[in-house]
Amino acid sequence: MGSVLVSGKLGDLFHSLYVPHCYYVKTGLKCKIYMTDKVEPFENGLMPTYNELKDIILRQEWCSGFEIWDGQPIQYDTTQFRKHPLLYKACWTEIFTSLCFGAVEPIKGSWLNWGFNKREGRLVINRRYKNPLSPQIQDTYQQIFQKYKEVIFLGSEHDYQLFPLKGECKLVVPLSIKDWLSYISSSSYFIGNQSAPLAMASALNAKRLGELLPRQHPDWVHYFNENKYHDIAVIQ
Repeated sequence: MGSVLVSGKLGDLFHSLYVPHCYYVKTGLKCKIYMTDKVEPFENGLMPTYNELKDIILRQEWCSGFEIWDGQPIQYDTTQFRKHPLLYKACWTEIFTSLCFGAVEPIKGSWLNWGFNKREGRLVINRRYKNPLSPQIQDTYQQIFQKYKEVIFLGSEHDYQLFPLKGECKLVVPLSIKDWLSYISSSSYFIGNQSAPLAMASALNAKRLGELLPRQHPDWVHYFNENKYHDIAVIQ
């Protein structure tokens, strides 16, 4: 049995869950997941986030347990990925594969299971307001909107009010991480910029479009080459 240490931010945690999935695929053995906020704090606090995640993580086939870390021995410390030499040079799964398993090809597909039936014709958007929506990207959004019968903005009232195309979609405010996963996993298509919901969509390998940060910000690199392994397109 393996052991994996995960930490915040929430998006980092969802990406790091690729590691126990990869371990399980390679060895057939499950991992115990330990969670800490000693490296990076969670926006909603350690215990509230742990309590929301517990049922989600314990359902996964690669999981043998989920606890708060209190110094137990760890086989794979995913909290160290931001010190990895591939940071800002490779995509997420390449970084975590290199960090934990060496120079091997990342495993394709999803690493989190949250089985909800697809709602055909439903587009789900999450756009946390970090940068203004450029005219070119706004045009891309509108072209995609036209292909779907139902367009949902999944997020906060604040971000919805700042979204230039709010008149073309309805607001749904998720009450829990389970709500996020349920809406994303059941959508025909997901659009998100670089925040935790896009990381959730990546873990689920939902068909998706990632709106990346401007090229002067190095974080855009993390998603740029994910389409080699997963069902993602990107705009910038």
